[in-house]
Order: sequence, then C-alpha cells, then structure tokens
Amino acid sequence: MRYAVMSDVHANPRALEVALADARAQDCGRFVMLGDTTGYGYDAPGALRLVRKSFNLVLMGNHDSACLGLEPVLETLVNKNYALDVAQRELLPKTGKMWLRSRKLTKSEGDCAFVHGDFTCPGDWRYVFDDPEALACLRACDARVLFCGHTHHAAVWQMSGKGALRRLFASEFGDPPLEPESFEFVLPEDGRAVVNVGSVGYPRNDLCASYATYDDETRRICVRRLPFDFKSYVADMESAGVRLPLWLRDLLAKRG
Repeated sequence: MRYAVMSDVHANPRALEVALADARAQDCGRFVMLGDTTGYGYDAPGALRLVRKSFNLVLMGNHDSACLGLEPVLETLVNKNYALDVAQRELLPKTGKMWLRSRKLTKSEGDCAFVHGDFTCPGDWRYVFDDPEALACLRACDARVLFCGHTHHAAVWQMSGKGALRRLFASEFGDPPLEPESFEFVLPEDGRAVVNVGSVGYPRNDLCASYATYDDETRRICVRRLPFDFKSYVADMESAGVRLPLWLRDLLAKRG
C-alpha cells in the first residue's frame, strides 16, 4: 500500500486539490490527514468537505480543537492565532463539527503511527523541529515510521538499527521549488524514521506545499514539494475578508 500523508490544510481547499491530484498521480491508495483542516485560511467549510471526501484517516489538530471550542478558554483568548478559529466555528455545519470532534489525536496502522504534533504528549501540541524532539518521538512510540506535521516545515530523520539518528535533506528543504520535486530514500529493514510532512495549505518556512508518501512494501519514503500559487492564495484570502498574516505581508513586500 502506498500512503499519502498530509497535514495543515488550514482552510485552503485550492491547495489541497493540487496536492491530492499530485498524490493520485503518484499511485497513492490510502490518504491520511494529520490535522488542522481549519484555521488561518479563507474557506474552512470547503476544506472540511474536501477532507471528509478524500481521506481514509483524519486526525485532530490544535486549530481544529480551538475551532471546536475544545482548547482552554484562556489559551484561545491569549493565542492570537486562534482568533480565526473562533470565527470559523460559526461557519462550519453542525454535522461537520460533530464529525471533526470525533477525530482522534493519534493512530497506528501497520508499521506506521500518525500524530499532528508529537508523540510524547499529543494533546499538548508540541513541535518536532530538531533532533531532540525527533528522538523523543522515537522513544515514545515504537512504530517503524512516525508521521507528524504542525511545524509547517518538512523534515526527515532516520534512525539506524544501532540507534544513530541523522537528519536527511536538511539543505534541500529550503528554497521554494519552481516545479514539483521529490526527495526520497528506502528505509533499511532495521531502520526507523520520523517524517514531518510539512503543510499543504499554509506554507511558511519553505514556501511550498508539501506532503509525504510511504510504500509499506518497499519501505520507500518520499517527500513531495509543490510550487505554491501565492497570487491566487492572496486573492482568495482578500476575497474572503481574511486579514493577511504578517509573514505573508512581509514576503509580498520583499518580492515587490
């Protein structure tokens, strides 16, 4: 079975459609969403409809939790990133909210495990940015391949059978691609991996839409990086009356 593992759609169905089409072209047969269907973007109801229709497994993300009113009230008030989630709460249909509320924080399937943030304490929404966080995940979960999102930046760590951890593709996951590109490797029989799939709909650090595929027969892991249409994205945000985030306004200013 070839998995397509995605995360952080953030109310951007246009980008999700592009990633889904790419994954189907890669012959993926099982689709996993690691959470954060809502938040930040311009069309939460549309994103939720597309996620429900397209994915075999969907997990809860921190923005989904905030949108549903499941996060502590004080945290929702203090964290400015959750302001749009509160507004989106009123836009989602009741049936959609009931379905989203039933999503789990983690799921194991075959030799894989899936989570939105990290495996040490999934409900605390911790990030996996560097080696110590990746190592902590491998110690907290005994699956061969651990998939996470939440950081909006793709990253891969491989652990050898002797316990040595190394980060792969660190220098390649930088400049945004002009065309779709793949970074892949075959996991040794005695190896394990942590794969942060990045973000489909709200790229930040690497300014592209990304997701991962995994073939559980060949043990081939691939990160796909797709060009992101910022012009259309900005137009969609502005048409919906969504205030552009500071990072995006800075980026547009630099690009003229």
